[in-house]
Amino acid sequence: MKHLCRISITFIFVLQVLNAQSDALWTRTFGGSDDDYGYSVQQTADGGFVVAGATESFGAGLTDVYLIRTDTYGDILWIRTYGGSSWDEGHTVQQTADGGYVVAGYTKSFGAGESDIWLIRTDAQGDTLWARTYGDSGWEEGHSVQQTSDGGFVVAGATESFGAGLT
Repeated sequence: MKHLCRISITFIFVLQVLNAQSDALWTRTFGGSDDDYGYSVQQTADGGFVVAGATESFGAGLTDVYLIRTDTYGDILWIRTYGGSSWDEGHTVQQTADGGYVVAGYTKSFGAGESDIWLIRTDAQGDTLWARTYGDSGWEEGHSVQQTSDGGFVVAGATESFGAGLT
């Protein structure tokens, strides 16, 4: 599915200078020639940023999870894509206690149903440690993820397969 307008991932960060009258500003745009989306940005322990989203420009499928790691100034440290032949998106990202990352979103490339919650765990360089799908025959999507005090993860999202209603 193509969109009528091209969307780029653009981030604008404004840093307050403690005793100055002006703001320091920088912007960065990430993406390719097709539609690319940023859905979640988090500051990392070292002051850089990690961005999760989806890309139609790169990867293996129609869309793939797009994970971008930058330094404090928005300069790219690394970019990773995760996905199969269909639609896959990362809707949220968190840095884990060991300095790696956990991404939650959905996959239509893997799993049991129309789409399943997809949880991807990476090391600090964005290399996959493991990936899990959660769902049944309907549509599921992960929107928020947090690491728990015991080292596990809790995910919030939406489902058609379970509960009393469609979502």
